[in-house]
This record gives sequence, C-alpha cells and structure tokens, in this order.
Amino acid sequence: MPRMEKVMVRHTYREQNRVADALAKEAANSSFLGRTIILAVPPMFSNDVFWADILGTELVRNFWSCNIDTVEQNMTILRELQY
Repeated sequence: MPRMEKVMVRHTYREQNRVADALAKEAANSSFLGRTIILAVPPMFSNDVFWADILGTELVRNFWSCNIDTVEQNMTILRELQY
C-alpha cells in the first residue's frame, strides 16, 4: 500500500457484504487453509446470500450503544474491583 497512490481504506460491515463474509468463514475451514482456489461461480454455501445481495435485500445492523454514562459506570465498577 505505501507504493500505491491515493489509497483509501474504508471499513465495510459484514452485513453490507455478506457474500465476502460467507467466503471468509468458509476459507477459515481447515480444508481450505493454505490453498488458493479460484471460483468461476459462487459456491453452493453462498447462494442464498449471493442472491440476496443481487436482489438488494437490506439488513438491519444491530449494535450496542455506548454513551458517556455507561463508560463512567464501567469505570466506577472497575475502580471498585481493584480495591
């Protein structure tokens, strides 16, 4: 990357690219480790998410919110645990 011009790295949530997430999970399988595989068509395990992506199916991303009150409460609890 240092030799490339104008590189912009951006985070993409796994919900936004479920096909890549499915492929990455399968690649972590021990039978695929250390092997390079070129796919001409999407593998069977990714068909559902592949077609959902093509059709534009939207997903809601759930996340836990964190605000300053929560942070302060956690810090207070940690201080109490240390003593």
